[in-house]
Amino acid sequence: MITVEASKHEIRVHIPTGDMPPDATNAFVDWLRVEAAARRSRLTDAAARKLAEDLKADWWARNQGRFTEREDK
Repeated sequence: MITVEASKHEIRVHIPTGDMPPDATNAFVDWLRVEAAARRSRLTDAAARKLAEDLKADWWARNQGRFTEREDK
């Protein structure tokens, strides 16, 4: 059973090793780190949207060939 302890300065989450495989635990911890960083960010909503669009455009430029037919075929 997952347990959570909260104090004034921290939250501790206890996850028994048998309840979640290591890769799922790591993914969960990574998500928590991203969430914490996002909450500390001073990024405006507009700047965050622009950054997201830039990242998506870059990803699409690098991966487009995986999802579309090539014109040279």
